[in-house]
Amino acid sequence: GTTSRPSARVEAPSSRYTTYNEGNVFRIGVPSNWKELASETSVTFAPEGGYGAINQQSVFTHGVQIGISRAEDHNLQDATQELIAALAQSNPQMARGGNSARATLGGRTALRTLLANVSDATGGRERIVLYTTQMNDGALFYMVGVAPEQEFGAYQSVINRVASSIQFLR
Repeated sequence: GTTSRPSARVEAPSSRYTTYNEGNVFRIGVPSNWKELASETSVTFAPEGGYGAINQQSVFTHGVQIGISRAEDHNLQDATQELIAALAQSNPQMARGGNSARATLGGRTALRTLLANVSDATGGRERIVLYTTQMNDGALFYMVGVAPEQEFGAYQSVINRVASSIQFLR
């Protein structure tokens, strides 16, 4: 299969931010040196060198991914657990870094959950911040922020800033 592994060299997040409108669903601001990588079900914003593909699976080591998943469960806590279980299926080494904390996303009640993982791309430890909230139709809106463990201190404030820039358009 085609493999374009993320490189070890990733430039630091720009302090300038660019705003993107995603469909008619939400608006988000990300560091201006991050690229927009859209797929069928989600959009990823990541810096050059911070994303690639392994065995046709897209992977990213730095950045954020946003998507909407049809939740079976209409309770935010349970829907979030369901999403974490789905993420853990494709990331068997993923572990929770603690309980979910209340947060807000686009003015809505949200949960913020810390996770730890071993990157498929680098084999190194990475930290994940998961934000989840519910759309008006009950679907689960999520944002996953990822950075290598040793860079997480620097990325955490960027991920939080991106999360706080989200505005829902419907």
